[in-house]
Amino acid sequence: MSFDALFQPGHIGPVEFRNRVVKSPNSSATANMDGTISRRTVDHYRRLGEGGVGLIMTEYTYVDDDASKAIHNQPGMSRHEHIAGWGWLVDEVHATGAKIGLQLAHGGRQKFLGTAPIKSATDSSWDYVEAVAGVIPQPVTVAEIDDIVTAFAQAALRAWKARFDLVEVHAGHGYLITNFLSPHTNSRTDDYGGSFENRSRILIRIVEAIRATVPRDFPLSVRVSVTDYEPDGIPIEETVELCRMLEAHGVDVIHASGGHHATMEWEVSPWFNGRAPHRWGWEKFRPELSIPVIGSGSLVSPEVANEIIESGSADFVSLGRAMLADPDWARKAQAGRALEIVPCIRCNDGCLHRGVDKGRSVGCTVNPSVTEEGRFPITVAGTRKSVAVVGAGPAGLRSAAILSDRGHEVRLFEPGELGGLLTHALGSTVKQDIAALVEHLVHEVRRRDIAVLPVRATAAELVASGVDSVVLATGAPLREPDFPIAADVAVIPAARVRADAPLHGRIVVIGGGMQGCETSLRIAEMGDTSVTVVEQQDSLLTGDEVVYDAMKLPQFMRQAGVGIRTGARVTEVTAEGVSLLTADGVEVLPADTVVPALGRTPASNELADELRSAGIDVHVIGSAMRPGRVYDAIHTAFFAARLV
Repeated sequence: MSFDALFQPGHIGPVEFRNRVVKSPNSSATANMDGTISRRTVDHYRRLGEGGVGLIMTEYTYVDDDASKAIHNQPGMSRHEHIAGWGWLVDEVHATGAKIGLQLAHGGRQKFLGTAPIKSATDSSWDYVEAVAGVIPQPVTVAEIDDIVTAFAQAALRAWKARFDLVEVHAGHGYLITNFLSPHTNSRTDDYGGSFENRSRILIRIVEAIRATVPRDFPLSVRVSVTDYEPDGIPIEETVELCRMLEAHGVDVIHASGGHHATMEWEVSPWFNGRAPHRWGWEKFRPELSIPVIGSGSLVSPEVANEIIESGSADFVSLGRAMLADPDWARKAQAGRALEIVPCIRCNDGCLHRGVDKGRSVGCTVNPSVTEEGRFPITVAGTRKSVAVVGAGPAGLRSAAILSDRGHEVRLFEPGELGGLLTHALGSTVKQDIAALVEHLVHEVRRRDIAVLPVRATAAELVASGVDSVVLATGAPLREPDFPIAADVAVIPAARVRADAPLHGRIVVIGGGMQGCETSLRIAEMGDTSVTVVEQQDSLLTGDEVVYDAMKLPQFMRQAGVGIRTGARVTEVTAEGVSLLTADGVEVLPADTVVPALGRTPASNELADELRSAGIDVHVIGSAMRPGRVYDAIHTAFFAARLV
């Protein structure tokens, strides 16, 4: 498949780009503590440039040393001393053929460090940040606004001196400028509050100051949220007018996104939200402008991105997490090798939940090398071995491909379907990202010289075959119900619910952890169903879940029509239904099909013990080592395969 629209040259102001693909800003948290650029930062952005992208927008960068720094190890452009490091990074990116832009931002009330001072349009606090150290935002004074305007302009000048190709003002996602734009966070009564004209005043002043400070041929971008998705927030009509005003004041491109951190299901859309969620918004203002528009937000596949350009919906497409997952996204798409792209599964696990949210640098579930570029190369092994991989779930598939790339003779044993338990996602709209991962992992095995044997491997057969090493990726068994289920009841485990065998009628999902919640959404989209999730705890998702799932998934379940019963323990399942013990007594929930979703139990790994006793080198990975998520499967597979 070709994606020709993506790879036509494009222009922003006088600057030409080799294609229409933009690397969206993502915090890498790799800078030094003083905001200067580190070797890790340079390596990260150079690797992105090598992947064929047209324009790289760097992560949000603070503009002053007062209150604009928002996160640990954030880069700065607040001082003259910051220019040298950025110049180093710019030169290395330019050597790859990519262009590069610097995004400037003030953290506002989203100062995740939680330290004083936090400054915003008003004292409207976000509880997530306030909980860090109890600090409440201080409303910025008019004199401080003057200083902030100057800081943006001077930072833009430093960007020009560092030889960036353009500069961008971050006016979205809940940071300081959005704190002014949105009625949700702006209740000021002076010239910077009240009317739309007043609320947009600080941004217009910043744009004017930058335009007066840098050469006119240095392009200026503004990133906006089409809306913050708050009921009392930014209406799209105001965003349309704002974009008109920005063009009139010399802005060269609008970079469209949406949401803010309190509405993260829109800012960093998770797997249960649709792709391209902000398209409706930028299509409202693009016809009103003569400058180009960059569309962003979960444009994870080349099919989606190409259609946006081809249809005229936007002039450029901006991808963030997708290029953390695979920095070669653009190069592979241009070559028509879409299935070779490692797909972002929008899990927010590696990048956020286990990454920057924990005070670490950004990571990625499907790319263990992100922000560690060059440290973990896949090299040819010194000795070619015969290696058996037992199990073809995500861990087994990934390890088999890496082992093959290392030059080993690989045999993959799987009596069932390639993809393991992740095959539940195939054909499901709500799980399209996981389905894409399954298709990619299977494709990567199929295109290599890997023998796939549809049999269950035994220790005796493996030893007799003369295998040197065995990688066990057999997963973990499903947890069995601890309550009786009558023999005449239709029962299907959550992991076996598939779109190609749709369920009908009244469905009761037993278990409100991640497995039960995601299964309920898959069943709900089948159409002819009434779905209820039963959980004995007082709330859903009480385990070690990705925080963004725990925060927003129940809301999406309700929107999909899923019934939720918490504080209800299942005592038995009969032909009459599911018997529940609640605080109000016993009741029976009628069910045509019961779907246990009770998670998994640790694997016994007797096979590993037998092989080790026979002197075989054994590596246990994925859920066979410890029940976990896709992150654990891919990372254990990656690092184990490098050792064989």
